[in-house]
Order: sequence, then structure tokens, then C-alpha cells
Amino acid sequence: MKKENNINKPVLIAGVVIFTISVCIIFPYESSKTSYLAELHFTFLTLALAMFTLMYGLMGKHFFKGLLFLIFSAIFGFCSWAIFLYNDFWGVIPALYAGVPAGIVAGLVFLIFNYQFIKDDNKTRLFVKRLILYSVILFISSLLFAKGGDWIFELTEYFKNK
Repeated sequence: MKKENNINKPVLIAGVVIFTISVCIIFPYESSKTSYLAELHFTFLTLALAMFTLMYGLMGKHFFKGLLFLIFSAIFGFCSWAIFLYNDFWGVIPALYAGVPAGIVAGLVFLIFNYQFIKDDNKTRLFVKRLILYSVILFISSLLFAKGGDWIFELTEYFKNK
């Protein structure tokens, strides 16, 4: 009997270890030295490495399909933001800085939800479910990137005032 989900456990463990090191060691060290998010180079590098490692561990031979989906999701997020914000040439800048990350986050969340929750035998209903789910996730992700602000700063200021 062949297993349907070929999960590579050592790769998953490596991804979790890289993620833990990034969040528990590298991020606190770098955040104590800087006050700008853009200066957290090693944190972002190790988080990306952990994400790719976990994607490979979970997706196996479909890793490149998932990577291609993330690229198209980033492009679609950029195009969506550009359509809604394009009143002049400078409307492309917020679409680039917020649309691309919103597309990547939406793609990652969609891959997780699609893998865990979306099951259907009818191909048409499956496509409609996936389209609706991705649209809702991209809308929520875009809304959070547009109106969310700096959550960490707001939460720390809230707890400092308590």
C-alpha cells in the first residue's frame, strides 16, 4: 500500500528548527540593535529558508508547483493593488510594496487551507471553492496590509500603558 502524503520528516524537522532559531535567537538579537524593520536581514533570510524547507518537506515533488503558485500569487496581488490604486504613475509604488507581500501571504495561507480543508470530487465545485477561498484570503491579507499598521508597536505600547 502506497502512502498518499509522502512527508519527509527530517526536512520538516529541519524547517521547524530553522524557524525556531530565527524567531527565538536571531530576531531578538537583531531587533535589539535596530529600530527599522528593513534592517532585520538575517531574520528575513532565515524565515525564508525555513519557509522553503517546510514547503519542500510538505509538498515533496510538488514543491516547484507551490513555488510557481506563490510567484503568480505575488504578481496577482501586485496587479490587484495596481488596478485599485492606479490614479497616476506613483500608484504603482504602494502596489509594489504592499501588493507583493499581500499576495505571498495570501498564497501561503491558501496553500495551507487548500491542503487541509478543501476536498471535493466535483472539479467545478472544487475550482469554485478554491477561487472563493483565495479571493477572500487575498482580500483579508490586502486589507491587513493596507489598514493594519504596525501591530507589534501598537501591542507593546498597549501593554506598556497597562
